[in-house]
Amino acid sequence: MAQEGHGEAHHETGIPKIVYYQALNFFGLLIIIYFILKSKVAGFFSKRREDLSRALGESRRLKEEAEKKHEEYSVKLQTLEKEAEASMERIRRDGEAAKQRIIEEAQRLAKNIEEEAKRAVKLEIERAKAKLYEDALSKSLEDAEGLLEKNTAAKDDTRLQKEFLSKIENMK
Repeated sequence: MAQEGHGEAHHETGIPKIVYYQALNFFGLLIIIYFILKSKVAGFFSKRREDLSRALGESRRLKEEAEKKHEEYSVKLQTLEKEAEASMERIRRDGEAAKQRIIEEAQRLAKNIEEEAKRAVKLEIERAKAKLYEDALSKSLEDAEGLLEKNTAAKDDTRLQKEFLSKIENMK
């Protein structure tokens, strides 16, 4: 190179020696780096492989646990759905039974009310009959007294009244 600076036209053929030295230095440096870093690089990749294996094992374990939990929850969900259906059916049956009891109770109460009304009607009829009987009796007595007064003398009147009262007392 120094010769180029002087204006000489000198052409060398082939690879200059400096390139050989640079190549020798480069490959020497690579060999030194290889021996120095060989164990560290191998350790790094070995550790990396172990870490990845551990992470893969952990992820498999977590996946299996998640699948187990999923299966458990699926079974629990199915069980809960069945229990919900059974509860709804039980509630429907209980509702129907309560409805039937209410209907039966209402029918029983209606029957009791009807019987009570019949008894009340009979009682009122009996009271009305007794009242009519008393009224008729009272009217008959008044009519009889009126007839007796017209048709009987004073002493007959006293005797008939006594007889009549004794007969009425015997009737009661």
